[in-house]
Parts: sequence; C-alpha cells; structure tokens
Amino acid sequence: MGNVYNNFFDKEIWKEVNNENKELLKDFILELKQNKKSSGTIYQYEKDIMGLYIYIYRCLTNRSILDLTKKDFRGYSLYLTGECGVSNARHNRLLSSMRSLLTFAENEDDYEYDNNVSKKVKGLEKEPVREIFFLTDDQVMKLKAELIRRELYQYATLLMLAYDSAGRKAELAGVKKQSFYDENKSNTNKVTGKRRKVFSLVYFSGTKECAKLWLDQRGEDNLDAMWIIGKGDHKREADKENIYDWFMNIRDILTEIEGKEIEFNVHSMRHSCLQNLSDGSHYICRELGMGTGFPIEKLKLIANHSDISTTSHYLKDNSVDELAEMFNIKIV
Repeated sequence: MGNVYNNFFDKEIWKEVNNENKELLKDFILELKQNKKSSGTIYQYEKDIMGLYIYIYRCLTNRSILDLTKKDFRGYSLYLTGECGVSNARHNRLLSSMRSLLTFAENEDDYEYDNNVSKKVKGLEKEPVREIFFLTDDQVMKLKAELIRRELYQYATLLMLAYDSAGRKAELAGVKKQSFYDENKSNTNKVTGKRRKVFSLVYFSGTKECAKLWLDQRGEDNLDAMWIIGKGDHKREADKENIYDWFMNIRDILTEIEGKEIEFNVHSMRHSCLQNLSDGSHYICRELGMGTGFPIEKLKLIANHSDISTTSHYLKDNSVDELAEMFNIKIV
C-alpha cells in the first residue's frame, strides 16, 4: 500500500484482524494466482487490502468487510485523501483493490454477499500528470557530499546507483551486495526489469566510493541484499517501498541544501541520468573526457528499452529553447 501501508500497518494488530476478512483475502489471492496474474500485481492487491483491514480494525470495530456500508467505505475514501494525503491515482487504485475483493466475494458461492455497495463510492478525477523534475549533475554531487557528511552512506550509495544506472525502483531493490566488494566490477547482479527482462545495472566511480563507505559501516551479516533496514540481530532486507520512502527523505535533504522544495523521487533519477548522459553533464562524461554526451542509441542500452522512441520520452523537450534560439527571441 505504498506509504499508506507502511505507516499504518502494525504486525501486532494484524494478528487481531478479523479472521473472516483474512480468509476472504486468502481466497481472493488464490483466485488471482489461478487467473495467472503477475506476482507484482498479486503483491500490490495483498498489500492494499491488508492496509484496508488494519483501517477496519482501528476505525470500524474490526467488523467483517462484508458487513460494511456505503458510509463506511466513503469514510475510508476520506481517510485516504484526508489523513493519509494520497494522490488521486493512488486513492483510486486502493479503492479498485477493495472493489475487486468484494466483487470476488459477490461472485463466489462460498460467501453470502450480494450487495457490493463499495461500487457506489466514486473515484477521484485524474490529476494532471506531474512534471518530471530533472536533477542537475551539480545537485546530485552536492547531495552525495551532504549524505556522506551526515554518514548516511546507504542513502548515498542508493542515490548514486540510481543516478549511474537509471535503474527503476524495483530493479534497485533487487541489487545484491556481492559485486560491490570487487573493485574491478562495474555491474550488479542480474535484476528483473519490466516485461521480465533480466539484466545487470551498471555503475561508476561515484557509486563505488559510496558503496565502500556503506559496506564498511554496515559490517558483517548474512544478508545478500545491498539494502537493509534495522541494526544488529534485527537487520532485514529492504524492499522497493522502503526505497521509495528513503528517496522522500533524500529529497528533504536536498530541499534543505537548496533552500526551496525540490519535487523529485526515485523515478526522477532515471530521467536525470539519461538526460545528463545525453547532454554530457553527467560526471562520468567528464571522467571519460567527452566533450558531448552519448547519442540516444547508446542511452537506449543503459535504459534497457526496446525502442528508441521510449528513451526519447525520458529526455527534456528542448524544442521551445531551440525555437527561441533560431529567431533570437524570448519565449515564456
């Protein structure tokens, strides 16, 4: 359930959640598996609904979800937008998971449920697509230096690996620590990307510098994952939702440095990497002595795209600036 799930979920409370609700979720997940839904889709449904069940426990006296009214579901909708402050898109996805669960119950003979009132709770209008924020190489380097100064070495390594590799959140989450012990290596283990593509993420000197600091700070443990949460005997592997949250913390630090709010997230690093490699401002271009950046045909390789047109969508649209330069005019 993204941030909502992580902030609201409580393992101890989950033990007390209505068993009838838990059984319904188990049956629903089994149905999804039989319908050959992807593991990612199933994971998202499960986390969405687990978060909903915690809400029901805390706010609706742990009743069966099959006994809830339209007013109850409307209250959940208001909770998501009010207390949790989720985006319209996430709100609609969470409600969609809820409706899918109850539609399943409505269609199953095992459940005496024939009035899925959750369908009457309307979704929210789609928000305008948020403008992608491109970080400059200078901003990334200042942020890296500040994270190192604060001894936030895991954050610094994650930032630089995202900037070097253009890795997506799920791809970054799949990185193991082993390759970073070998100074001669510049690629991670194989990770799984979109459409089940399997490949390594590449990284350069900035990532290597931070990774050494992070692994020295982390010390010995039996976990293979590069990213962990907890300390001592309580260490465990971090997941992609932790990575999302960490980038929100990293964003706050950059906001402190810049003195203004910087609206970037983990996906912005993918755009920033490709853009800065394209125009030659990425630090690796300077290290290689390149006067210009890489052509789009090369960027396609690091982005692991099948088509150049997809890669082009990750770069800035400079058409307005080029038009202004053509006629020596200012366009605002």
